[in-house]
Amino acid sequence: MRTEESLRDAFEHLADQAPHPTDIRAGLQPRGPRRPRRTAAIICTAVVTASVAIAAVVVPHVISDDSGPAAQVKGNTAWSRWVDLNLPKNFKAVDQRFTANRQDYELVDTTVRTQAPFCQLQLHRNGDFDPSTIPAGSPTVPIGEHTARVVTLDGKKPFMPPPSNYSFPLSAKLRKVLAWEPIDGLWALLSCETLIPQGADIVPTAELQPAVSLAKLISPRAGRLGSPVKLGELPKGLSPQLIHYEPYDNAIPGSGEEFTALLSDGNPATGYVPPVLKPAGLVSGNPWDPARGDDLSIRYDTSKFWNQMTQIRGGKADAVIHGMKAYYTNAKITYSKKDPTKVTLSGPLNTLRLEANGVAVVISSYAAKPSMEQLKRVAASMELTKSPKDPAAWFDAATAIR
Repeated sequence: MRTEESLRDAFEHLADQAPHPTDIRAGLQPRGPRRPRRTAAIICTAVVTASVAIAAVVVPHVISDDSGPAAQVKGNTAWSRWVDLNLPKNFKAVDQRFTANRQDYELVDTTVRTQAPFCQLQLHRNGDFDPSTIPAGSPTVPIGEHTARVVTLDGKKPFMPPPSNYSFPLSAKLRKVLAWEPIDGLWALLSCETLIPQGADIVPTAELQPAVSLAKLISPRAGRLGSPVKLGELPKGLSPQLIHYEPYDNAIPGSGEEFTALLSDGNPATGYVPPVLKPAGLVSGNPWDPARGDDLSIRYDTSKFWNQMTQIRGGKADAVIHGMKAYYTNAKITYSKKDPTKVTLSGPLNTLRLEANGVAVVISSYAAKPSMEQLKRVAASMELTKSPKDPAAWFDAATAIR
């Protein structure tokens, strides 16, 4: 007969291997060889390597009316949408990331199963992008009242920064990037490719026309970013550094609303330290995983795996907070790549997980000595939305996430 510990190991192992919506989406819309999402600590190295492979073809030089020095754009907070995307019905922003001076959106045509266009859009402000890196002589294309430059990348010099995470990495050998200012001082970089059938002997190709069509729809009117949580008491010195939002996708079985805030004291020497991988090992990962130096993460999840700890513990909670059963546990597990049945718990008990009525709120500390009492105070001081599956009714992140 299995003990509670062995059942817990088994459940956590299964939960850890459960497909993420972006992985399922990749199966529904297969493409050629793709780098893994942030599934290992070596992803930082992979991203840096990828950035070296992205290039501008000639010596950088400022060349257009839209490419003057970036102004200080402070009209909207980091936790708001700096532009409205106005996406057509066939496109969806499947992955969205927000930081102080940069926002990343992954845009996918959800109506086409193979050879569908997908795009990466980056918004940069306050000097986060240097317009002088736009190559001289780059052709122009009108984007409404603005003029965009079409930058062709051939793998010699970096231009478009790599995303902090991705579901569909850009991988065409020759890539085309639109660069323009939808608002003075706010730079947009947009690049599109074609999703191709998995295993097909087809090289991914750049798609300029979808990029131009989407760029023309972007409007300067800033939009509201919803947050399902309103932060309360936090450990001293911590503030949000990154917001990750992945919306519900009815085409993905088990998908839900996923919202994560990653907080830090700004010191990379403290907080989360990425694990060192052994050749035969694998550390599983998710788009909401912390980066080096992050001290706290708060994740809100309405996916089908919301109640995994209730199943593991049989409902025997460590506390009840906001009417939700709360479980004190560890954030991650490590398992052998050669033998996935061998599961070992990794790290200290550093996570308080609240579960009830289709919602999980997961609070993880990356302090050297995590405190359950501190996590309880963070959880108890938060205010949670009464509309878990309606982002339009969530709090305004500009005031809820401080």
